Amino acid sequence: MEDNKKKHIKTFREFLADRKKNEPKKVEKKIDWEARKTKWLTSVDNLYATVDNIIVNNFRSAGFHVTTKKEEVRIFEEYIGAYYIKNYFITADDIEVKFFPIGTIIIGAFGRVNMILPSETIKLVLQNWSDWRIVSGFGSAIELIEFKEESIVKLFQENL
Repeated sequence: MEDNKKKHIKTFREFLADRKKNEPKKVEKKIDWEARKTKWLTSVDNLYATVDNIIVNNFRSAGFHVTTKKEEVRIFEEYIGAYYIKNYFITADDIEVKFFPIGTIIIGAFGRVNMILPSETIKLVLQNWSDWRIVSGFGSAIELIEFKEESIVKLFQENL
């Protein structure tokens, strides 16, 4: 009677073959790296347009002498390869603000740009293709703050 209650114990090879046969087929998700690069470049251009509308225009309205310069740099990213993207430099009297794109292949976002203020480097991450966020805090206390005029004012108040 004990023999009837025992399950058939398979050999290791039989177990693996059975598992392989019954395993659901995985559909490999293909990433269109060229399309991702194109979206990334467009998103950085859109960020710079936002910067012009908020930062540059407000400096000018406040009476600062403002110069801007975009400088093309070559970046290499795995899967995408080498491509050109623009760093952005803003000078308002003696205040310098710089933007350096880091790349689109980062964990947890679609891309990152470093914003360099006189006393701090601010990380901007692309939450979705049209949503830039300011990274605030460290470790488990990280907060992503919308990149808009109110948050930019706070950044400048804390770092100028």
